[in-house]
Amino acid sequence: MKIAYVTINIDLKIINGGVGNKIKSQVSIWESLGHEVVLFALTPGHVELPFARQFTFRSWSKFPPLKFLTREVSRSLKLLELISAVRAYQPDIIYFRFGLYTFPLQLLFKAAPSVMEVNSNDLDEYRSRGSFFYLLNRATRDIMFASCDGWVATSRELANFAENRRHAKPVCVVSNGIELDQYETLPPPSHETPSLTLVGTPGANWHGVDKLLPLAEKYPELTINVVGYRREDFASPIPPNLHLHGYLEREGVKKILADTDVVFGTLALHRKKMEEASPLKTREALGYGIPVILAYRDTDFADEESDLFLFLPNADDNVAENAERISQFAFRVMGRRVPRSLIAGRIDQRVKERQRLDFFAEVVQSVAAQRRI
Repeated sequence: MKIAYVTINIDLKIINGGVGNKIKSQVSIWESLGHEVVLFALTPGHVELPFARQFTFRSWSKFPPLKFLTREVSRSLKLLELISAVRAYQPDIIYFRFGLYTFPLQLLFKAAPSVMEVNSNDLDEYRSRGSFFYLLNRATRDIMFASCDGWVATSRELANFAENRRHAKPVCVVSNGIELDQYETLPPPSHETPSLTLVGTPGANWHGVDKLLPLAEKYPELTINVVGYRREDFASPIPPNLHLHGYLEREGVKKILADTDVVFGTLALHRKKMEEASPLKTREALGYGIPVILAYRDTDFADEESDLFLFLPNADDNVAENAERISQFAFRVMGRRVPRSLIAGRIDQRVKERQRLDFFAEVVQSVAAQRRI
């Protein structure tokens, strides 16, 4: 198949983080399986993507509200160029990562059969970003769900979300994965007391970083690392045993994880009114063999009973009410690593991409059959 992979509104931190790694891996795996793939990316002016056909938008003015207005006009014009380029490429299928609507995005879905990837409960995610983004997404998201020919959900919960099923389009559940052959099991560090790490993003309140401050205060013997946050991201005092590392690229994150006994997954998914997820950051930690603390139902590990996993309730007080369990778990798993045999069949992205490609083929055949009728 000729696949046009389309992503919009993707900034530098995203493309250099787990999502960017996922996109690159998907393209690489699809090509290794004999498919032709081109990534079409709509990006702000400060992002450079040498591996993609890039369409860059920027503001033409430094004075608000002209700055906002000219940026949005530029965004729409560049999106129109992107859609024209996709049409000229003549793909068998378009794979589109769900993003906040930009005019005239609906034209993209007319260029070829299309499949959309849905990674989150976008309604509550955009609600947390303010009323403007929430109302814009609420008013326009149906354009994309109505226009695509099928969609991929990263969890069963998203696949069954009533707002996503309204248009009765075919859906396939493919949880997030990693290329395991690019990860080696890191030797456990030699600590007298445990080191715990959370990789987060400022503004993503569902990561639950705020819950770690009282935990650090209550257990000063624990070393807690937070990647992605700086001192200015907090209004309250920071306990001395909680270390803020700011934004780090992949090798920097790996260096922190190499000195980590336990990784926290997302701690406040309830803030997006979600129960289930398959975050890349926990898969990367497991790829390195690090035990994890999960406060949600993981699509691939819902039935896991290993003592190298600690499951917490998906509730506002989950860290506070289980602080002693967290501390005991961290001390118990010091010096241990998750065996590769426990995770290989669950998070290997090559297995997941074959499933996704099979769904692409089904959608292409279905659209062709409908056109013959």
